[in-house]
Amino acid sequence: MSENVHHHSIKPPDPALVAAITDYLMAHGGRRVGAEVVFRCPCGTHADAHPSANWNASKAVWTGRSCPAGGGAIDLAKLLAVELPRRNEAAIYNPDSGVTVLQLAEAKHLDPDFLCSLGVVDAKYHRQPTVRIEYRGVTATVTGTRYRVALKGDRFRWRQGDKVQLYGLWRLEELRKAGWVLLVEGESDCWAGWAHGLPVLGVPGKATWQSEWARHLVGLQVYVWQEPGADDFPRLIAADIPDLSIIPAPDGIKDLADAHVQGLGLAAWLDGLKGTALIPMSAVLQTEQDAAVAAARKAAAPVLAAADPLDLVDAAILADGFGGERLAPLINYLAATSRLLGLQPGSMPVHLANVGAPSSGKSYGLRAALNFLPPAAFHVIDAGSPRVLIYDDVDLRHRVVVFSEADSMPSGEDNPAASAIRNLLQDGHLHYKVTMRDSETGKFVVQTIDRQGPSVLITTTVKRLGAQLDSRLFSIDVNDSPGQVKMALVAQASRELAGPPPAQDALVAFQSYLQALTPWNVLVPFADTLAQLIGESTPIPRINRDFSRLLALVKAVAILRHQHRQRDEKGRLVATVDDYGYVFGLIGPMYETTITGASAKVRELVRAVEGLTPGDLPALEMANRNKVTVTALAKLLDTNKMDITRRCQSAMRLGWLVNHEIRKGFPANLGLGEPMPDRVGLPHPDAIGHRNTVTPVSGLYTGTPQGNRIMKGRGHGGGTARPNRP
Repeated sequence: MSENVHHHSIKPPDPALVAAITDYLMAHGGRRVGAEVVFRCPCGTHADAHPSANWNASKAVWTGRSCPAGGGAIDLAKLLAVELPRRNEAAIYNPDSGVTVLQLAEAKHLDPDFLCSLGVVDAKYHRQPTVRIEYRGVTATVTGTRYRVALKGDRFRWRQGDKVQLYGLWRLEELRKAGWVLLVEGESDCWAGWAHGLPVLGVPGKATWQSEWARHLVGLQVYVWQEPGADDFPRLIAADIPDLSIIPAPDGIKDLADAHVQGLGLAAWLDGLKGTALIPMSAVLQTEQDAAVAAARKAAAPVLAAADPLDLVDAAILADGFGGERLAPLINYLAATSRLLGLQPGSMPVHLANVGAPSSGKSYGLRAALNFLPPAAFHVIDAGSPRVLIYDDVDLRHRVVVFSEADSMPSGEDNPAASAIRNLLQDGHLHYKVTMRDSETGKFVVQTIDRQGPSVLITTTVKRLGAQLDSRLFSIDVNDSPGQVKMALVAQASRELAGPPPAQDALVAFQSYLQALTPWNVLVPFADTLAQLIGESTPIPRINRDFSRLLALVKAVAILRHQHRQRDEKGRLVATVDDYGYVFGLIGPMYETTITGASAKVRELVRAVEGLTPGDLPALEMANRNKVTVTALAKLLDTNKMDITRRCQSAMRLGWLVNHEIRKGFPANLGLGEPMPDRVGLPHPDAIGHRNTVTPVSGLYTGTPQGNRIMKGRGHGGGTARPNRP
C-alpha cells in the first residue's frame, strides 16, 4: 500500500464523502467486486482500457493495480472532481451537541428503562452527553463499547481498542429456540425487534460483516433485512452463509426501527413479509450467475469461435507492444489460466517465478499476460508486510496472487509466514495459527486463519528462490540477450509512433467467462504414458511436483481450447496430445532449468569457460591474459557483464564453476568445477502419440520439427515444436 493510502486511512473521512464517491463511481461505469468497487484509474499516467483501480468504502482508501497510484477519500474525490459534501454542523458531534438515553428513547419510541436493561446508558464522550452501548459476548461478558454521540449524522464512535463485533450475541439461546435469526444494520433495529420478541442480531454497519461471525449462526435459518439501496449488505454475508434469505424493505419503510415508530406490530408484520416477500439468496445468485455467464459468453464470442484462442492471445501480445520472443507472457498466461482448475488431492496449479536481471523485462512479460485477465481474476501485492496475504480479506479462490517483487514475500524458509504461503501453493488453502487475547475471558487463545484457494502465485525475482519455495514453482529465465533487447526497443518505438494498442475486450471477457464456470475438471488421458517416459529420464524427487504442474499446464491449454474438446462420461474435459504439444513447445527450457538448475545460458557460459585457455584468445583482456574473467566472457558471448555475473553466480553456487582468485577486489579467475548434469528434456509428443492408446478428440500433434514460431527459432534441450491448432 502506498504512503498516501496509509496516511489517509489513519483518520476516517466524512461518511457523506465516502458515500458520494461510491455513488459517483457506480454512476460512471464502476462495478462491485465483493466489498469493493472496481473502476478506471483516474491518475492519468496510463491508459486504463480495463478498470484496474479499487475503491474500498469500508476502509475509505483506493489503490491502483496497474500503477502505484492510490490514496484516501479526499485524494480520490479531488481526482474525480466529486464535490466534497458540506457538513451539517447540527448533525455532527461537536462541543454544542450530544444525546441522552431519554432523547434516544423518545426518538425511537422505546421505553428508557428497556434500553437501560440492555446496557444502553448515559455517559460522557469528550465531556459531552452521549449514550454508551454495551456489546456483550455469548457469555454476557462486556466485549466492547460503542458510543452514540448524536441522533443524526455522524453518530457513532467505538471505544479505543475495541473491534467491530455482532450486537446481541448474549441472546443466542433465544435465537436457537426460535430456530431463525434476522440480521439487521445497527443497534436501533435490534432494540425495536427485541421489544416485539423477535430473534434479531445487529451488524454495526453494512460493510462491517466478518466471516468469523458465521460460526454463531450455524443451524439457524438466516434472514437478512435489506434496506433501500443496500444490495451489497446481503451479498457480503452470503459469501459465508450462501443459503440465507433476503427480506427487502417494503415501500415507505426503511428498517425495523422505522416500522416500530410507525406503530406496526412487528411480529405479525414480519411474518407476512417472510411468507410473501421472501427472496432466497441462492436464487438471486444463480440468476445473476446465469446472466453473467451469458453476458461474458456474448462478449467473448470472437474468441470462442476462433480455431485456437491461443493464436489470438499471441497476436494480442504482439499488438500490445511486446517485442521479441513471447515465451514469458504466454507461459504467464497459461499459469494464470491454471487458477481455474478444480484441484484433486496431491495436484497443484502452475506457480511461477520470472527470474532475470533488473530491467530485463520480467515484470513487463508478466503484465502483458495480466492485460488479458479481468480484475477479479488476480490480486497484486506491490509492497508491504510479508504477512499481508495472511491478514488481507481478499478472496483467494481461483485467483492469481501476484507478488510484484519476491522481496515482499516472507523472507527465509523457516518461519510460520513462509510455511503458510507454501501451504497455499501446495494444499490449495492457507492455514496460519496466531495467539490472541479472548475479549470475553481475557485469556490467550489460538486462532486459526484459514484462507481457501486454490490460488496461483506468480512473482518476479533477480535470483532463484529458497529451496523449499523454489521446488513449488516453475522458473522462467527471462531472455535479456542483446537481440531480445533490440527487438524490445523496436517494439517500444513502434508503439510510441502508433499510439495505444487496441483494447482486447473479447479476450478479457473470455477469461471472465471461464472464471464464471469454475472449477474446471480436466482429464489428461495419457498421463500414465507421460509419467512413465519422464520417470525413465528424470528419476529425481522433485519431479513429482513438476509433473503435477506439467499436467496443470496441459489442462490449462485444454480449457482455453474447450470449444474443440470432448468430455468423458464423468463430465471432465478431455485434453489431447495436441495440448501437450503446445506446452512442450513453450516450456522445454524452463523445464530443464527447473529440474537441473542449469539454464541454457548457464550451460553456454560453462561451455565457454571450458573452451578458453589462458592467454590464447584475443577476447581476454591484455591486463588479465592469464585469467578467464567476467569481462572476457561478456565479450566472447556478446552480452553485458551483469548478465555474465548473474550466470557465474548460479554456476558457482551449484559447483560447476570455481573462482581461483581468492584476493578481494581482484577480477575473478574462473575455472571448471563439478561436471554439469545431463540435459533433461520433456518427452517429445510423438513418443506419447506412439505409446498412448487413447484416441484424442482432435488431430494429433504432428511432431514436425519446424521450430516454434513463438520462440523465433531458439532451440532447447527437448527439441523444437510448434503449437498446433485443434
